[in-house]
Amino acid sequence: MRGLVLIALLVAAPAAAQTAPAPARATDAGGRIETARILVGKLGLDQTLDFQFSSVMPLVATNIVSALQADPSTPQAIKDRLTTEEGRRQIAGIASEEMLAAFRARYPAIAEAAAEEYRRNFSEAELKAIIAFYDSAPGKRLLQLQPQLQQRLAEAGRAVGQEAGMAAFPKIRARIDALDATKGK
Repeated sequence: MRGLVLIALLVAAPAAAQTAPAPARATDAGGRIETARILVGKLGLDQTLDFQFSSVMPLVATNIVSALQADPSTPQAIKDRLTTEEGRRQIAGIASEEMLAAFRARYPAIAEAAAEEYRRNFSEAELKAIIAFYDSAPGKRLLQLQPQLQQRLAEAGRAVGQEAGMAAFPKIRARIDALDATKGK
């Protein structure tokens, strides 16, 4: 189970680091944070976070399954279930559902941290101007299309990532082989 806990910490640590609210500045009398919260509310943060976390869940689930298989403290009944494709798929599904639920339970904290970042980086006038943009026809259209844009950009990123991986792999392999060649000298 130590491996499972380690994976959970590794997955959660970047999110926790990104979402830890900064200390409030004494110069903010509260109005700017409220304006920032309004902005965050308009951005559809829950939908964006769902997209981001859902896209990494297959990797997280695979890592959890691997950790369960490797962990000597995993009960034998679970290890037996993990010997079949159906069992691995079932456990990966449970892991994905529970991890996504755990992330969703933290969305309010993430929203508050996002509001704090907007408050820290923008003046009250700038926040109001950004909100005005999102209330305009082009801003509303951008918010409406954002999920599709994210999906297409993610697909393009995956394609570029695969292409980069295919280009890099022969070089990676050659450098690793060279390590073995120099070891024998």
